[in-house]
Amino acid sequence: MPTRVQSKLMPTIERHRTVDAPIDVVWDVVTDHDLYGEIAPNLANVEVIDGADVGLVRQCVDTDGNAWTERCTRWEPERGFAVTVDVAESGFHRLLFSRFEGEWRLDDLPDGVRITIGFDFDPRYGPAGRLITTFLRYKAPPIIETIFDRWEAVIRARVEPAPDESNGRLEGPNALFR
Repeated sequence: MPTRVQSKLMPTIERHRTVDAPIDVVWDVVTDHDLYGEIAPNLANVEVIDGADVGLVRQCVDTDGNAWTERCTRWEPERGFAVTVDVAESGFHRLLFSRFEGEWRLDDLPDGVRITIGFDFDPRYGPAGRLITTFLRYKAPPIIETIFDRWEAVIRARVEPAPDESNGRLEGPNALFR
């Protein structure tokens, strides 16, 4: 998967987390758009409104009621996906950015799956836009860490077997097949 080219002209925020789980389980969690709307602390809702994979359009609403659409520009199963925010149609984004993109990437490593969340953006207001970049570099990492924590809990619940309610006792007609 191509990685973003970072430069001083293109502010980037990126965080990683490695989880010990099969990549297919991690992919299913990371690409569950409804779940993302539930676990991201800055979002109230995420809904796929059109398409799938590349071309998918999802509408996001934040906890302040700001709504915007994102279009999927890259989709590589079990590798990652990227979206571009429709800045022109989002009052919130249009006020602060001329461009805003997000990327969710998975890397299958010997010690687990590394999840990367990254955002590239171009702030408005020329040199004064550095204040926007500074603010996002302060505000975004704790939000991303919360997303990782909540995803990890969901992934763990999907990977680990449910506790045996029999407390180790073998009972019932299928007791030998547990």
